[in-house]
Amino acid sequence: MLEVGVGAGTDFVQWVRAGAIATGIDLTSRGVELTRERLALEGLSADVRQANAEALPFPDAAFDHVYSWGVLHHSPDTARAIAEVHRVLRPGGTATVMIYHRHAWVPLTVWAVHGPLRGRPGLSIRRALAEHLESPGTKAYTRREAARLFAAFADARIQTVLSHGDLLRIRPGAQYASGAYRALWRLYPRWLVRALGDRWGTNLVVEGRK
Repeated sequence: MLEVGVGAGTDFVQWVRAGAIATGIDLTSRGVELTRERLALEGLSADVRQANAEALPFPDAAFDHVYSWGVLHHSPDTARAIAEVHRVLRPGGTATVMIYHRHAWVPLTVWAVHGPLRGRPGLSIRRALAEHLESPGTKAYTRREAARLFAAFADARIQTVLSHGDLLRIRPGAQYASGAYRALWRLYPRWLVRALGDRWGTNLVVEGRK
């Protein structure tokens, strides 16, 4: 299997622990170093290398499974990265990819904070995410847009899932330390988020077969 975007290796190490013949890539040398270090601390080994998701350094039909969680929406050309995932899968192979869902709580919150609350009611959700969520250019997709991105896959199943981000089980960053933002953090309708369930979750998970 291949993981695209290993980050700190949290998921990748679990694949290797379970006995997978695993390969991992990350755009950053730091991600590769951290993952290799975690593997070494557990006496594990795997192929982890620095590479670009838009130009995977592997031949066609090289993997049974490709996994990428919260990574490809950061790629400048997400469609090309997904096409690369499809290319390196063997026929009958499967992919599990999480990208951000636009019609969800986190995008709406980011838009509200940086749009209307800052006197910018015309700011689009797309631009708010690109400018203020994680890395510059971060994207989010509707279910219909995701279906188009994964149109080459057979039996692509798309679902939205609540995450810790939707329920804000995270500490606000320094840029949200003012009294007004702290008040908004407390007023965030967690009860409503739970009541409405996964339909409005920020994680858009696609599982497809080649």
